[in-house]
Amino acid sequence: MKRFRNLFTVLFLLTGSLIFAAEKASVQTEITEIDVHGNAYLAVKAKQMVTRGFSASDIVNITAGDFKFSAPIVKDYSDVNTGEFLLRMEPETISLAINFGNFAQTANVKPGSKVTITLKKQYGYLIDYQTRMLKPSDDRNQFESDEVFANFRPLKNGKIKEGKIFRSYSPVRGDARSPYAVKLAEKNKVTAVIALGDTVETASASFKAAPYYKKLSDSNKVCYINMGSSFGGEDFNEKLKATLLFIAENPGETYLIHGKDGKNRTGYVTAVLLALNGATLEEITDDYMQSYKNLYNVKKNFQQYEIFANTIPFIFTNMNGGKKVTDKNLAGVVESYLIKTVGLTKDQIEAVCKNLQ
Repeated sequence: MKRFRNLFTVLFLLTGSLIFAAEKASVQTEITEIDVHGNAYLAVKAKQMVTRGFSASDIVNITAGDFKFSAPIVKDYSDVNTGEFLLRMEPETISLAINFGNFAQTANVKPGSKVTITLKKQYGYLIDYQTRMLKPSDDRNQFESDEVFANFRPLKNGKIKEGKIFRSYSPVRGDARSPYAVKLAEKNKVTAVIALGDTVETASASFKAAPYYKKLSDSNKVCYINMGSSFGGEDFNEKLKATLLFIAENPGETYLIHGKDGKNRTGYVTAVLLALNGATLEEITDDYMQSYKNLYNVKKNFQQYEIFANTIPFIFTNMNGGKKVTDKNLAGVVESYLIKTVGLTKDQIEAVCKNLQ
């Protein structure tokens, strides 16, 4: 199965042509916008970066305000490890970000902050970048089942009752996978949905092709969260609280939780739910990585597997203030984080668990 995009093709699409970077390539610019996730957008454009000699997979030194760091030039957040810096080069925009983090808060920058970018190592991230070049196929015939194609499955580890809560690809993304996700939601009698990556406006664009989803939405059985990916940030924690309160306050439902791919945000929230209900670190990691297997055919013997699997211990270690988390203290660490940082009460957490068991 061909799931990987040739690196040359990616670089060509990003830049229009491959241009070798000058030895002292440098750009001075400023931050024009900070989005709700803490990503900092720059005045300089992708074409200007290419003209100055920068290319995808270069490693650059960056000074943003008074904050100095190094980062690779990449296309997507997941092209670097969880918690690492990146310079994201899209066809029209350039931004500074942290994978699963809030760059603006970390760097203490704002619109108007000056930014200097200089080349550190041309194509210095090339091997890692190529390793992460994952692209799912949209051909259903290449997948063993509708469930795999739609990244649809139940949570079933720990004390969670199988068939009580499902996770999946977005049923309202309007692409090849979405109809399968809708069909499986109806087949499994889903009665309440948590849409982590949508507003009612974005979801409604696909209602015509997803009447079952529309019916749930019209009955106020879809909770639109519109969550970012700055894990641990103030906005993210507010959205996490809203997600868990929806479960706590709506007993007797069969839940579906999804983002877009059903991979990162969904993986974070389901990891929290599994941990609260007594699942082990291995079980949570296996569930998280099932999405990479479903979407990209990444298996345990693949180089990419370990890279992405490290996301789970990173999430829980951060919740624990950088201290190691084990199966023995996992549930307690997550509960403490939800009470002290997210703002839930112990009774609300107990209601979440009860409604999933």
